Amino acid sequence: MLRRLSIIMMTIIMLMSAGPACISNPAPKNVEISFYKRGYVPGGKDVTSETIAKAVEVFRANHPNITVHIVGVPWTTEGTNQLEAALVSHSGMHVFSVSAIDLARYARAGYLSELDPYLTANDRSDFYTSGLQAAAVDGKIYAWPVWVTAVSIFANTAIFEERGVALPTLSKFWTWEEFVTAGQHLTFSRADGSKVYAFNASSQPGVVVYQPLIYMDGGRVLSPDGRKFTQNSAEGLSALQKMADMTQVYKITPPDFGNVDQLMARKQFTDGQLAMVMDTPSFLSELEKSGNAIRYAVIPPPAGKLGRLVTGGAFGLYGVVKVTDSQEQLAAHEFARYITGSQVAKDVPGYQQAPGLRKSNTSFATNANREIIAKLVAFGVYEPPVSVSPEARLKQETAMQSVILGLKKPPEAMAEIAPIFQRELDMQFAKR
Repeated sequence: MLRRLSIIMMTIIMLMSAGPACISNPAPKNVEISFYKRGYVPGGKDVTSETIAKAVEVFRANHPNITVHIVGVPWTTEGTNQLEAALVSHSGMHVFSVSAIDLARYARAGYLSELDPYLTANDRSDFYTSGLQAAAVDGKIYAWPVWVTAVSIFANTAIFEERGVALPTLSKFWTWEEFVTAGQHLTFSRADGSKVYAFNASSQPGVVVYQPLIYMDGGRVLSPDGRKFTQNSAEGLSALQKMADMTQVYKITPPDFGNVDQLMARKQFTDGQLAMVMDTPSFLSELEKSGNAIRYAVIPPPAGKLGRLVTGGAFGLYGVVKVTDSQEQLAAHEFARYITGSQVAKDVPGYQQAPGLRKSNTSFATNANREIIAKLVAFGVYEPPVSVSPEARLKQETAMQSVILGLKKPPEAMAEIAPIFQRELDMQFAKR
């Protein structure tokens, strides 16, 4: 009798610890939910439209009691208005693409369902900690992370061989000093007078692609809780000075570093004018499809005073709308779990266009270059989601640009932007 009671108690404890989100098919009745997906076009032949349609098809086959309706939302101001109108009116939206910029605002307005009751123990251990932190607002998780544009460096291997410079690796990465030394070797003039520079990266405000350099000395733009502007810290100023030194002191960047857009930086690389360019995973996809004759390899960013590798980037997030119907809520989270998991990447070829934020999701790493980018995710440093105006963000990026261009010293530039940014942070927390 005691043995039987013990078995029963153990079973109850196991079921209690599993929680409702462990149920693979949570809705016992037929449920319909709507998925508002940015960039989706019904019947579209682009990657997003085709892979999302297939993912929903597979999910429906495995969850016959959950019907998912896809609503395409363009990446425009009109699309944002469409999303927000659906949120405010409670018009049947359940899962949707949410930007990190909007996440805090929607969460604090009460539109989003918290993930804590639905995350399983496996979910928590599978997600990179940095990914869940970037989806948290006021200590609570409000979005399912799906991918991150982990920034790396693309190297022209022919130029490296020509100049006798060995490629760094994940296990033997460059220190900042080694990076600068290599950069000086990789910057030279050819016999015809053409100039080859060591490094460049998109650096125009609005499309800044050098996040690892911002974090390499241990500084951040914001404190982990998002309450304070911290790029004016000693660590933040040190990193900015290093970026300025690349062009002002060491001369290893083209004259347009600090004012070059992403397309031009990529063209400089593919034209053989750069030994290295810092960029997002989308450039790798572009290189793979283009058939460009250039030989290239992905290498990690250099390490600064922090003493370890770092990367940064933008997130892909899916929010779940808070609804009153518990069955719809369960179904929405089950669907969100699937489209941000490792199984969907196996079910739908080409689904993973950037590295996933689950350790089990290795689908992006289909070759050696992709594997390096995927492994860099573990070293991610990401800013917390905050509701700061586009104008303030633009001013902060412009302040960094002024340092790189040699127009201002880091302390001066950050002293000017700090009160502006801090004022907006204080306002958002005062409204809570």
